[in-house]
Amino acid sequence: MTVFGGRLRRTQLILVLAALTVSCAVSGDRHGTPPAVSSPPAQAQAAPPSAGSTSVTARQALTGDLMYDILLGEIAGQRGDFDVSVSRYLEATEAAQDPRVAERAVQIASFAHQYDVALLAARRWVALDSNNIDAHKSLTALALQTGDLDEVVNQLDYLLSVTKDPDEGFRTATAILARHADRKAGLKATQKLVDRYPDNAFAWMALCRMAVIAEELDTALAAADKALALSPGLTEAIILKAQVLVRMERNAEATRVLAEAVGRNPTDTDLLFAYGRMLLDADDLEGAKQQFSRVVKIDPAYAGGLYSLALLELETKQYKDGEKHLKQLLKQKPDDQNAYYYIGFAEYEQGHSADALGWYLKVDSGDYWSQALLRAATIMVENGNVARMQEHMRTLRQKNTDQAVNYYVIEGQVLTDAGLHDKAYALYGEALEYSPDNDDLLYSRALAAEELGRVEEAETDLRTILDRSPDDVRTLNALGYTLADRTDRYEEALGYINKAFVQKPDDPAIIDSMGWVHYRLGDLDKARFYLKQAWEKNQDSEIGAHLGEVLWMSGQHDEARRVFELSRKSRPDDPVLLETLNRLKP
Repeated sequence: MTVFGGRLRRTQLILVLAALTVSCAVSGDRHGTPPAVSSPPAQAQAAPPSAGSTSVTARQALTGDLMYDILLGEIAGQRGDFDVSVSRYLEATEAAQDPRVAERAVQIASFAHQYDVALLAARRWVALDSNNIDAHKSLTALALQTGDLDEVVNQLDYLLSVTKDPDEGFRTATAILARHADRKAGLKATQKLVDRYPDNAFAWMALCRMAVIAEELDTALAAADKALALSPGLTEAIILKAQVLVRMERNAEATRVLAEAVGRNPTDTDLLFAYGRMLLDADDLEGAKQQFSRVVKIDPAYAGGLYSLALLELETKQYKDGEKHLKQLLKQKPDDQNAYYYIGFAEYEQGHSADALGWYLKVDSGDYWSQALLRAATIMVENGNVARMQEHMRTLRQKNTDQAVNYYVIEGQVLTDAGLHDKAYALYGEALEYSPDNDDLLYSRALAAEELGRVEEAETDLRTILDRSPDDVRTLNALGYTLADRTDRYEEALGYINKAFVQKPDDPAIIDSMGWVHYRLGDLDKARFYLKQAWEKNQDSEIGAHLGEVLWMSGQHDEARRVFELSRKSRPDDPVLLETLNRLKP
């Protein structure tokens, strides 16, 4: 007979489990158990209100049967038996007057993906604690999950009734409905909600946003127009209409809408900023910069305006102005990682490499983290501090072991760019001892080996990758190019390059390889055909060196010289270009 075999054993069981409540509470850890909450009190006392609650929950003495269901539900959840856990908590929820029991049932049933049960528990939670915003939000989400859109609308209506900001309330409603897998159903629910608030411009804006998500752009535009009919000067509605028009590819009309709005409200910074963004998308850099300048003049703390203006100034090589506005931005957002990066960029472009290094080293997260680290390491090498760079990267690897491979790749790239291929090769060997199955490291070591003339080693590493990933495009192209450039196995090289080309026919690097292998095969016409395509897509100096050589060998000397000159202006120290020029002496 098991411990859980009958009602006669319950009193003894409760005494045992009460002592184990803390240690057996499910913890939401990586073993697949739901998150823990405090167990309901085992004696009569007032339960503390849930977050967002304005009510006080009722006192309740837990009976033996109720305590048994709660504790058995916890133990079953700990053991992964969620059918038992959910059923016991559902029984407890129906019997209990404490809303925390219902809340816990919602958590466990949701974790077990038994959403119908979770919905029942959420309704009980709302019934027991009707002013609890979290309870209503849970019921909304579960009604959405189970497709009960009427309940969703009722709950959203409640949430709107208690919000102090109708705009934020309708934004929240849209965000909740957007999670529904059936976007059309979400749009239908939004329409039902709007029907309850037909004279509210924010309701129509919510419908507009949901219609965009559901890809019903005509409905979205009509809703935006309705919002503007109700509130003609509503900035957010004007911007929303312009955004819808852009999605409808009616960009000129969208620009006109914003231009007219700015004309009516020349000091509205949100309109000015949106208009600037629209002009920027239309490649009107000067017009965009004027609008962003107006934004910053009116509101010097407008972060988006400062950032956008600064980037345009850097784009047009106004480095001092760009740096000034980025530092102004830092007064509003002291830890803005993007600002750190771009100030570093501005300092470097002005020849202040030491100052640039300091700014780059401040970047420790965000979109530009790896690029900032790469630039910082490059500056150290440019200043002759290779040892300092390597020590810096070693320290970072030791402090951030989970990012070690990324640090190895960045350091190797810096060494390669500096022409220190022997150091790069040794570094990748060390990295592969740390992470032997990493294809990025293996690929990078292969390229370093090829630069050092260790063709067999490069081929071995590339083939190891292809053994694991036979269709890896970059490796197919690298192996094909290496064989074409460093051996006489041209037909074999063509086979690898062809496989890469089939997958990415528009990649200029692969097109360049196609041209180069045909040149090595002696087919100047095909070589010229592919290399001209590659050059049109990307005037890279190495592609220029290949095209220039083929043109030269085809007797088109003037055209070859023109390509060589453009390549030399682009990157005068490119080793492939220099070798070609020294050999051909055009």
